[in-house]
Amino acid sequence: MKMRNKIVFYQKTRIREPILSIMILALFCATSIAASPKESSLSMEEALSIAYQNNPSVQEARQNVRISEAKYRQSKKFANPELELEIAKIPNDLGGENTFNSDTTEGGVSFSQPIQTFGKRGLKISIAKDEKIQAELGLKDLLLEVGREVKERYTETLLHQKSIDLSRDNMERAQRLLDQVNIKYNAGKARNHEIARAKLAVAKARNDLLKVENDFKVSVSDLNILLGRNMREEVTLKDNLTIKDMDQNLDKLLSVALQERADILNQEQEVTKKDKELQLSKRQRLPDVNFGLFAEREETLWGLGAGISFEFPIWNQFQEDIKEASIEKETAEMMLDALKREVELDVYKAFQNANLARRSVLNLKNAIKEANELLRIITIEYQEGEASFLIYLEGLASYKETKQEYLETLADYAGKLAVLEQAVGGEIELKENK
Repeated sequence: MKMRNKIVFYQKTRIREPILSIMILALFCATSIAASPKESSLSMEEALSIAYQNNPSVQEARQNVRISEAKYRQSKKFANPELELEIAKIPNDLGGENTFNSDTTEGGVSFSQPIQTFGKRGLKISIAKDEKIQAELGLKDLLLEVGREVKERYTETLLHQKSIDLSRDNMERAQRLLDQVNIKYNAGKARNHEIARAKLAVAKARNDLLKVENDFKVSVSDLNILLGRNMREEVTLKDNLTIKDMDQNLDKLLSVALQERADILNQEQEVTKKDKELQLSKRQRLPDVNFGLFAEREETLWGLGAGISFEFPIWNQFQEDIKEASIEKETAEMMLDALKREVELDVYKAFQNANLARRSVLNLKNAIKEANELLRIITIEYQEGEASFLIYLEGLASYKETKQEYLETLADYAGKLAVLEQAVGGEIELKENK
């Protein structure tokens, strides 16, 4: 009986050992998976949304908007009143005992409230509101700039991602070519220099792949920093490089830019604010009012009353303040005119550059069809012995260069559209090219 129990115990122990090992191994694998960086997919819209929330410059601009809102609320409040207390004639008798009663106390209480007159308070409130609007327009302008940077960086990263696929395809073709040359060499139909040249083509294709993979990793790191995320977060981009056409013409885009660009609206608000500051500096010549109430007691008699005091600008008539405000207003108006001309130039240049990039894309789109047909023809001719080895290599190189140039031109066109959107001051209407 004891022996049976011992055997049973020994069998249970043997069964638990592999289970425990499996559990430890599973826990280790789970820990390793959790520790490794998680790869996520990302679209252009998602990247823009993340940047608008996490980008440090955008966060700082939002804080500035909150500060301006607080200053605007503060400007609506009245100046603090002043309360003054006076007490006199508190005798100290010779016996060392202090006395304090209504018969021996004199003093008074006064209350005064500063009041801004002639619309000064309203102007200050309006100026604070202008500054709040300017902070909001500054945030809008920054969002456009960050959006353009994100679109350009996203497009550049997408180009590297597509280049990886193209480089892998090129390396597979180079490897297949090497295999074919080996077969021909063994059959006595190829020479040593052809094998060496095919091996060089494979090595070059492998190096090209390593380079574009590294470029993709670096570009992803830059994109993550721009989005306010961890630099080493792995990302796969969802979008594709496509041809998009603009619905608006140049005149329409110029009109939209002059009406909607945040920096123009900001400068127009600056002109309005400077005009109000000029009005305020002129009204400083007009006196403010201090309204007061007082109560006084002298011996046993009380006196009550009210009063108004004025401050007259006799010695300081604010001439220099008025002159400074007038010059600042004129300067703001000149800067507004100069800014409008600069905006028109920005839109014109961005529109022309985008059009040129679009024409280049359309031109290379047709070249892609020809490159595919060329690859198909020379592949058949080389397999049938009608095309030489060097001609086949040149065909492969031409095919890859054409496709790579097409991808780069697509990316360049997308970047030019992003610059045009920033120049216009908002998103422009685009449609897929058929």
